[in-house]
Amino acid sequence: MTAARKLMRDAPEMLTDLFDTASAAARRAGLNDEEADTMALEIIDTLTEAWAGQQLYFGKGARMRLRQRDLAIYQDFTGDNHAELAAKYKVSKVWVYAVLRRVNYEINSETQQSLL
Repeated sequence: MTAARKLMRDAPEMLTDLFDTASAAARRAGLNDEEADTMALEIIDTLTEAWAGQQLYFGKGARMRLRQRDLAIYQDFTGDNHAELAAKYKVSKVWVYAVLRRVNYEINSETQQSLL
């Protein structure tokens, strides 16, 4: 058990869950146990410093997940695989066209803004 993990033993359940989640993500990113737990503890310290005593609400993140899906559709697009993408992502072919148009517009808008 790392020193950071020992510090979290008596922490409130939400902070413990956040610690475990951050530590696991850091391990997946390639950090060893000590580094991952240290990073997770730093995240917990930062969040508690900024948000301590406040009520927090975590939405389901549906909009974020849809944007991730739309970006995946855009990245998987090869120029002629509309039907395959519709089947893979369980949407209509018309929806694939709409997603490609919207994501392309968003990417190009960001690029154009950075050029100005």
